[in-house]
Amino acid sequence: MRTAKPILKSIRNKHWAEIQKKFRNELALLGIRKKYQKTDRVYSAKDPYLGFFEVVSGIFKVYSLNSEGKEMILKIFYPGEFIATQLLFQTEEPCFYPLFCEALNGGELIHFPKGEFKSFLLKNIEALFSFSALAIEHVSYFRSKVLENQLYSVKERILIFLTESGAAENFVSLPITKQQLASLLGTTPESISRAFRILLEESVVLECENAYKIVSAGVTPLSTSQSA
Repeated sequence: MRTAKPILKSIRNKHWAEIQKKFRNELALLGIRKKYQKTDRVYSAKDPYLGFFEVVSGIFKVYSLNSEGKEMILKIFYPGEFIATQLLFQTEEPCFYPLFCEALNGGELIHFPKGEFKSFLLKNIEALFSFSALAIEHVSYFRSKVLENQLYSVKERILIFLTESGAAENFVSLPITKQQLASLLGTTPESISRAFRILLEESVVLECENAYKIVSAGVTPLSTSQSA
């Protein structure tokens, strides 16, 4: 297997940290905090785009629904990550959220309204460049996930997911069902169960009270190198 390289929070947030360092007061005035309970919907597909969100606590999912109402999860968002940043640069109006966003458990988001944040960026070019880089990383992440589902085995995809969930350092519980994980990783629930069994048998992953920790070499997410 390939050498593991976890996605560090310092890499994920470096551009936002640069903005916070110089514009902390401005961001505090712009951001609107809102708490969500489990299954609360943040926005729906085709809702008017009102801005992006920073995850303060909890876990959130972004997903699509097919014509039959079947859910396909595209990403799980953890504290310190940002949701729907790239749409801020959409030039066509009206602009809409293309996907659904929902709380997987209780949590808090900071909402940055589109109009006010755009005005802030236009007045502060340094912040504009940093936020543009953050938005580009967001797009690159989704592109890399498509490639990972094509290039990596199910075992490797599981290890990438666990790494991004923090399982390289601590035991973590799956924030979604294995059926939902199968949707996220582009495979079947049966393949997910089989791959987990093999990872446990090979002592690559440990399990304790339905939580998992990586104890052996894993894989390098394509998104790590692209978002650094």
